[in-house]
Amino acid sequence: MSMDIIIAVLSLFCLASAFVTYGLGIAAWVKNSSSELNRLFLLAMVAASYWAFCEFMIWQAGTVDGFSFWLKVSSFWPFVVAFTLHFVLTLTNPKGYGRYRYPALSLIYIPAVAISLILLFTDWIFSIQPRPDHGFVYLPISESIAYQAEALYILVMMLIATAVIFLFWHKASTQKIKNQAILIGVAISTVIVFGFLSGILLPSLGIYLPNMVFIGIVLFSIFITVAIRKHELFILSPRTAVPDILRTMPDAMLLAAMNGMIISTNEASDAIFGIHGKCLPGKNVAACIPDAAFDLIRASILENGRITDLETTPAGSPARTVSIAGSLVQDPYGEPAGMVLVVRDITDRKNAEKALRIAGEKISLLTQLTRHDINNLVSALSGYLLLLQENPKDPANNAYIASSMEIAKRIHEQVQFTRDYQEIGASEPAWQSLGLILSRAANDLPDAGIPINSKIAAVEIYTDPLAVKVLYNILENAVRHGKEITKIDITTREAEDNSLHIIVEDDGVGIPEEEKEAIFRYGHGKNTGLGLAISRDILSLTGITITECGTAGSGARFELVVPPEAWRPLHS
Repeated sequence: MSMDIIIAVLSLFCLASAFVTYGLGIAAWVKNSSSELNRLFLLAMVAASYWAFCEFMIWQAGTVDGFSFWLKVSSFWPFVVAFTLHFVLTLTNPKGYGRYRYPALSLIYIPAVAISLILLFTDWIFSIQPRPDHGFVYLPISESIAYQAEALYILVMMLIATAVIFLFWHKASTQKIKNQAILIGVAISTVIVFGFLSGILLPSLGIYLPNMVFIGIVLFSIFITVAIRKHELFILSPRTAVPDILRTMPDAMLLAAMNGMIISTNEASDAIFGIHGKCLPGKNVAACIPDAAFDLIRASILENGRITDLETTPAGSPARTVSIAGSLVQDPYGEPAGMVLVVRDITDRKNAEKALRIAGEKISLLTQLTRHDINNLVSALSGYLLLLQENPKDPANNAYIASSMEIAKRIHEQVQFTRDYQEIGASEPAWQSLGLILSRAANDLPDAGIPINSKIAAVEIYTDPLAVKVLYNILENAVRHGKEITKIDITTREAEDNSLHIIVEDDGVGIPEEEKEAIFRYGHGKNTGLGLAISRDILSLTGITITECGTAGSGARFELVVPPEAWRPLHS
């Protein structure tokens, strides 16, 4: 067979490879256009089609300029290798890949870019030489460092792909997945063998032909087609998961493989996970759900076929609570192929439950303390009234009457407190202007002539409507117990962890060190002893904490810490 016939046949393989790979890539992409895996396979196949077409045109060129032009046009063929390895890593998801994904991809794509630019702008890797009969060939410059780097890159990438596929096959839990791994491994090995023949073996024998790697690519396409049709590669897709239901459901729905790779999501996932739904396919479920929770979900689904009402917090959203239900998806062989997870945001319900739980836990203590205090006050009041009755003309009666009135006032304060306390949790927390809360609290104070200096950020905080009582209690305590107090300062600052600190401090006598925590206990205090205790409960409903950190003798300093998710800039 003459050399011209061999070149013509191999050129036809290039053209056939261009059409076959493009069609195969489109077929896989149509199965699930939103999947990162399918998109990567499409990119690899389109890149292979581009490379094959350029190779075909190289060997059709009749002039050195035409030959050189198409050789330069084909400069970006290293991306075929990069896309293929990226596809293999995404498909197999080897251990540690999720954590080091971006560094790994950098090591794949940066060399591909560098080699492509060298091919495009220099002649460091290939040179064009005339053939002995007629036409031209491109020869590798074996002594060139650029060529050696290119050869090493291709070799390393293909070895990594082969090793990863082998591990995928070795760890496969079902025969179907093993069959898929075998076919993908054989397909890649075929490309490697023909690439070795065309790029190393034949040139070493002085035989220069059109790139035979495209024979391997045609065979690669056949093996992948068998994997798709017979062993159902890319089987999980939105089409099989009823896309209309996915799109309209108010709850988030995830279609995931058993290894945790997300196949598809619906639009509700955006709001619940705070991640654009189109970015999730191809990622691990860990992007949405903590690893420990997913391990429990997978184990339950494998054992029982389903799971219901597992409560957890989404990854990266500690302020939210979700309830997860799921069921097993089986392949036509009756083996586990994946799972459908339905995720409902129950944050509001959990907040309401927390409010009710706090009220329930405290109500019995409140009842005991209030009953005890009122009984003592009533006993004292009865004693004064008895003295008045027995000695109606006693000169000390005016003092008895004044004491009785003070006792009545304190009983009224106790009753008023019980009314305020029962309102905790009655209304849902809401976003409120911090400036408005402070203004209302200051306006409720008796006019004591003490200036309140406020330098706060324009923010809203997510808190119970009774938060105004908290600020009122702090300010009222300063006025009542500060003694030589001359001013009250209120400031805010944002901490490194993005929490907001609200600081209320005065220049009074301060609070002794041993009293700093006791002042927040029920039953402690100079009046009812309940003001700061109820303040802490009100704030705790949305995760806000309060402490006293002033210096005794220099003034009281109350610091409220608002978590990052419970405050935001005030929108004008």
